[in-house]
Amino acid sequence: MTQNLNSKKLDKIDSFTGEYEFLSNFYYSPIHEEPPNHASIEYPTVEHYFQAMKTKDLKLREEIARCRAPGSAKRLGRALHLREDWEEIKNGVMYSALKGKFEYPNLRQKLLATGDAILVEGNWWHDNYWGSCKCDKCGNHGRNMLGQLLMQVREEIK
Repeated sequence: MTQNLNSKKLDKIDSFTGEYEFLSNFYYSPIHEEPPNHASIEYPTVEHYFQAMKTKDLKLREEIARCRAPGSAKRLGRALHLREDWEEIKNGVMYSALKGKFEYPNLRQKLLATGDAILVEGNWWHDNYWGSCKCDKCGNHGRNMLGQLLMQVREEIK
């Protein structure tokens, strides 16, 4: 059993909303990129960073970084022509982004406060790679890579 932020015992966190919104990739936690021969780029959220890394074009990365909302960054990222190595590097990109996010002391403490709870990015939009869709059709059997990587980062910072 695990203590959450309000001292209730939990075995599983399956929604990155409310008290656990900080686990969401849409949560404000700036990430900086230092491309060679280019000015630093600041991404407001993990979602901005992740979507930007889908391209090697620095002008497109800057455009994604300037998106006012993570949902806008996601839409723009989905419209990109993916870099040729994307499928091979996407998990590593997400891992790096999460490592950066949880370097912030307040977020690090919140992540640690989840104890040993299983973290599942439960959703209703049929994302069964990064999360686990709760709809009847999907049956909540997703790969949950985001949750897996969050638990890996949590274990590493313990």
